[in-house]
Amino acid sequence: MATNVSDTITNLLAPGAAKIDAGSIALPFRAEVRDQVQRLRDSGIDAPLLVGLLANADPAARKYAEWTGRACVADGIRYELRIIDDPIDVESALRDANDDPRVHGIIVYYPIFGQVESFSGESQDEYLRDTVSYKCDVEGLCHDYRSNLYRNIRYVDHPSNAKKCVLPCTALSVVKILESIPTCYDKSRPIGRYMEGKTVTIINRSEIVGRPLAAMLANDGADVYSIDIDSIYLFRGGKLHKCEGETPESCVRKSNVVVTGVPTKNYRLPSEWIQPHTTVVNVSSFKNVNEDEILQIEGVQYVPMVGKVTVAMLERNLMRLFYNFHHPERQFEDRLKVAAVNEPQPAPWYGSIVQLYTALAATAILGMMLTRSK
Repeated sequence: MATNVSDTITNLLAPGAAKIDAGSIALPFRAEVRDQVQRLRDSGIDAPLLVGLLANADPAARKYAEWTGRACVADGIRYELRIIDDPIDVESALRDANDDPRVHGIIVYYPIFGQVESFSGESQDEYLRDTVSYKCDVEGLCHDYRSNLYRNIRYVDHPSNAKKCVLPCTALSVVKILESIPTCYDKSRPIGRYMEGKTVTIINRSEIVGRPLAAMLANDGADVYSIDIDSIYLFRGGKLHKCEGETPESCVRKSNVVVTGVPTKNYRLPSEWIQPHTTVVNVSSFKNVNEDEILQIEGVQYVPMVGKVTVAMLERNLMRLFYNFHHPERQFEDRLKVAAVNEPQPAPWYGSIVQLYTALAATAILGMMLTRSK
C-alpha cells in the first residue's frame, strides 16, 4: 500500500511539535473583508480600490504582487497593478495615486532603489515610504504610522479616538499568527500585557518587519531581543536598551518565540539553539531554519511562511483606511467638521480686545472715584 508523505512527516515529528499552515489563520480575516465589501455593495458603494506600484524585477516583489492581485479579486476588492518601467518615475506615479480620489489604498513593491542614498533621506526607498499618504498607506510604513507605533499611540484622531491606526502588514501578520497560538498570547490579561513574561528574539532589524514587529510585541508586554548584523538591542516597556554581553545564541536560547527574517539563502539558524516548546516563525522569503531538525524538538511550533496572512492584513488595512477616510459617510462628516471650523463667528459684543480693556479700565477708575466721593 502506498505511503502518504504527509503522514510520514507527521510520524517523524517530536511530541507536541507542529508545522502550522498560515493560510488557515488568514481565512477568517479574509472572510471578514468579503463581508465588509458585500455590505458596501448592498449599500450601493463600490468596493475599495487598491493600487500597486511595481518598478523592479525582484522575484519576491513580483510574487507578492501576484498574490495581492489574486487575493483582492477573490475577496471582491478592486485591484490595479501599475508597472513603471523607469524607477525614477515612481515618485511621480505615487503622488498621482495619492491625489486620485478614486484610489483608497496604495502599496509600493520594494526594493526599488535598495539602499541607494537619497538627497531627502537615508535611502530613496525610505523616502518613497514616507511619501505615501497616510490616508492610503495600506502597508502602514509612512512616518505618521511608524511614529504612532513607536510611541504606542493607537489612534490617528486623538482625542476622539474613532479612527484606529493601521499597522505594518507583515509585522501585523506575525502578531496575528502568534495570537492564534495559545502559548504565545494571553488575551485574558489587560491590553499591553498579553505577552507579559514572554521573551522574543527577532533576527533582522529591518524598517519593514524587524523593528516595527519588535515594537509591537514589546507594546504587548514581551521582552524582545532585536538582532542585526552588528548589534543586539532589547525592546522593553517602550524603551530601547543596548545589550552588552548577549550573543545571538544566548538570546535565542532564552526565547519563547523566535522570528527569522534574514533575506538571504545562505543564512541558517543553528537548530541546537532552539529550546523545547519554542514558537519559530520564518518571515524571510528564504528558509532561515532547517525544518526537519527543528521539528524534532519537543513542542516546537513552526510557521514556515507568513505571506497569506500578510495579504489578509493588507486587505484589512485597506478596509480600515476606507472606513477612516474614504467612506462617503465619513467624508460627509469630515466636510461638516471643516465647515464648522471655517464658519464665520459672530463678532463679540465688546468689538475688540482693546475696546474691552479700555471699558474695564474705565469702569475700575470710575468705581474708585465713586468710592472716594463717599
